[in-house]
Amino acid sequence: MRTKLFFASLILFVTFTSCKKEVSKEEVKPAEVETKNNNFQVTLTATVKTDDNFQLYYSQDAYEAPYKEENSVWTAVKGNDNPQDIVFNLPEDAIPNYIRIDFGTNEDQKEIIIKNFKMKYYSKSFEAKDSLFFNYFIPNDCIKIVDKKNAVIQNFKTKEGKYDPLFYSEKALYDQIQLIVK
Repeated sequence: MRTKLFFASLILFVTFTSCKKEVSKEEVKPAEVETKNNNFQVTLTATVKTDDNFQLYYSQDAYEAPYKEENSVWTAVKGNDNPQDIVFNLPEDAIPNYIRIDFGTNEDQKEIIIKNFKMKYYSKSFEAKDSLFFNYFIPNDCIKIVDKKNAVIQNFKTKEGKYDPLFYSEKALYDQIQLIVK
């Protein structure tokens, strides 16, 4: 009798624990994949030699509209002598018209080499490699283009003491965004 009770308990225990694991895997994986596919993603591949924090602002308004802090995404960047992907995932269903990329808060940042800029939405994407980046973005007065052909830039502080290196997107990038979101 004890042997039958023991085996019956063992069978029930194995049945319930194995079913529970399968259900949790099926519930979690599709949700993760679905969320990633719905987000507009921007990836900047660059060599950033010193630790920093980059910020991407996105505007869903007209070109002259100011960028808002609530429409921005931060990402930490670890210094590395090799190119690395700096990925910005916009909130679900946020589709930008214009983009502004702030190239860090670290005033001791070394030269940055831009290797690639990519936007992705669902299965569509757009890329601008190396110096083609400058066809879609305009630097502000805190960025000097050291070598346009090799896409090398340097952040610096203005004479007035302002340090806010960033690139604004051009109308040409707006046109590319419209192509990948339709």
